[in-house]
Amino acid sequence: MAILLVADVAFSRPFTDPRAERSDAVEADPGFASAPRDAACSAAKLVSTGGPAPRDPGTLAVRWTGFSNFELAYRDKIILLDAFIDRGSNYPPLGFAASDVKHADLIILGHGHFDHMADAASIAVRTGALVVGAPVTTEKLMSQSVPAAQIRTVTGKHGEVLQFDGFTVEPILARHAQPDPGITEVMENALNAIAPKPSPAQEAETRAIRARGTSDPRVIREGTIAYIITLDNGFRIAYRDSGGHPTDHERSAMARIGGVDLALVALSAEFLPSLTAQRALEHMTLYKPDVFMPAHHDAAFSGHAPLWRATEPVFQALKDANPSIVTVSRGYREPVCFNTEINMMSQKGRH
Repeated sequence: MAILLVADVAFSRPFTDPRAERSDAVEADPGFASAPRDAACSAAKLVSTGGPAPRDPGTLAVRWTGFSNFELAYRDKIILLDAFIDRGSNYPPLGFAASDVKHADLIILGHGHFDHMADAASIAVRTGALVVGAPVTTEKLMSQSVPAAQIRTVTGKHGEVLQFDGFTVEPILARHAQPDPGITEVMENALNAIAPKPSPAQEAETRAIRARGTSDPRVIREGTIAYIITLDNGFRIAYRDSGGHPTDHERSAMARIGGVDLALVALSAEFLPSLTAQRALEHMTLYKPDVFMPAHHDAAFSGHAPLWRATEPVFQALKDANPSIVTVSRGYREPVCFNTEINMMSQKGRH
């Protein structure tokens, strides 16, 4: 009977916060434990496409939608991180199209390569969302009929903090990944030798998608931005959409900030898990997250079909270095919810 009672209580909670496996305090509040299930934390439909929004004002719902795309739903706000949705017929469907996105308050772009911003302009024009990015990124947006009033250019160099209703965004200059060409060339040549050749229609499709981003070399050193999103109750999210080495700007910012509750970080495009894990360890050491969620692990090679990077070797390396870290990986559109009232600001002593 006691076992059934515990199971009933657990099932009746609005959601299971992934940090609950490490700390009982996360779900210990009686009000939380007795609340009914929250549809926003189980539905595989984005809030931006008409899915249910989190019921409680302290709930953050996070959905990964391929590459480095995420949807954050908090209070009555919808934040999109990167915008590469209509990826073409080489890729498995995400379950929705860019045209299905009808609501967004903010689009944050880590950098301007096509596989990070290809659908930013169309979504911004349709929703009226503000779009934030580096100069080389916003230059591309300005050429795509996005109204100037909806574009915010940031450099990540001068302590910029953008204020929004319910949260702030701090851009920090990062650096795009540059995998070892001695490895990537060998691996890509081998994969290209056995991969199906794209049809002329697919090649045309790919060219059109690529044209919606930029290949400007400035993306590497001055066009890749990491972001710290701080909710009004102190819950912090780090977003980094490329797996490059940390910069001095990031180190300086994190020396001041201390750590984050959630890190959404792109895995390096290295082909070897040992190298991918090395970059992830650098990011974990830098951002000191409670929870690490990977991104970009379904990215392509040479613009062909996806080449999924294994997350388990990365997670094992992170846990070997920090046994208390929580690692989470979900499928497309599957929600992960957090009780943001429990955060590093309210539990400073535990670190």
